[in-house]
Amino acid sequence: MAHGADAIHGLIEEAGWSYPVTVRRLERQHALSNVALDPNGKYMIMVSELFVNTDIKRFESREDLEAKLEPLIEAEIDSRRTGILGRIKGAFIGGR
Repeated sequence: MAHGADAIHGLIEEAGWSYPVTVRRLERQHALSNVALDPNGKYMIMVSELFVNTDIKRFESREDLEAKLEPLIEAEIDSRRTGILGRIKGAFIGGR
C-alpha cells in the first residue's frame, strides 16, 4: 500500500498530471480521497484534511513533494499517537 508522499504522488500520476502541481488542484480533484499516512494504513487522512493547516501551495517536483510532505505527515501521525490520555495530560498538567 502506498503511503505518505508516495500516496499523494500516486494520485498525481493517476490523474495524468506532471509537476509542478498545485495543492489547490489536488484538493479540487482528490479532496475526498483517503491516503494512508503510515505503511500499515493505521492512520488515514483525506487529501483535503492533510492541507488544512499548512501554507504549502505547490509541488515543483516529486522531490519537492517529499521534502514538504514528510514533516507534515510525521506531525499528523504524532498528533494521532498522543491519544485521549495524552491530550488530557497536556490540558491539565502541561504535558505534550
